[in-house]
Amino acid sequence: MFSKHLLTLDFPQHLQEQFQHFASLIECNLITCSASRASEELSAIDATENKATILIHYLENPLQKISYLSRDILKNNLHIAYCPSLNIELEVILIASGFHGAMSVDESVVEQIQSIKKVEGGEISFSDKAVSKYILQKKRVPSSANRAKILAVTTKKEQQILSLLLHGLTNEEVAKELNISVNTVKMHVQNIYKKTKIKNRGQLFAFTAG
Repeated sequence: MFSKHLLTLDFPQHLQEQFQHFASLIECNLITCSASRASEELSAIDATENKATILIHYLENPLQKISYLSRDILKNNLHIAYCPSLNIELEVILIASGFHGAMSVDESVVEQIQSIKKVEGGEISFSDKAVSKYILQKKRVPSSANRAKILAVTTKKEQQILSLLLHGLTNEEVAKELNISVNTVKMHVQNIYKKTKIKNRGQLFAFTAG
């Protein structure tokens, strides 16, 4: 038994077998479970151990899955998103959501192990472009007061769309990411404007930056 633990969450069977090999290479005990049982598995791990547990989340539909992840789980330990594909916008959202790294299924075994080791060593593992974009967009992050006002009057779907808009995505890009029509996106955006008494996207950015 190793002193470190690696949790793989919601992994399909063929990827579970691959990560069994990864766990041996980086000297970790592999625990496979669903995201809904992650808290239970974490509580069973000896709390006196010095090393943080690494959780790798398989996110087949990242933007949909992120909105349902427990904030409490993401507050502790180390978290890596494992996605079918990655792009800069998705990486920025993952950084903002509290992940420490991201890997795509089509990366080589060496690249994936390097990402895990990097996160284990206390660094983040995202592309330089994503980190730069996140830092540059940080000024657009809503203040606590205004964020609370928006959350109080909007639905989960509207909050999801709002998050993408504030990260610079167009209506068309939001529709593609969420697999919904552009008209549906526009409808949600108009609902957000109506509920917050905001007239356009410029006012939206100004309000959330205040």
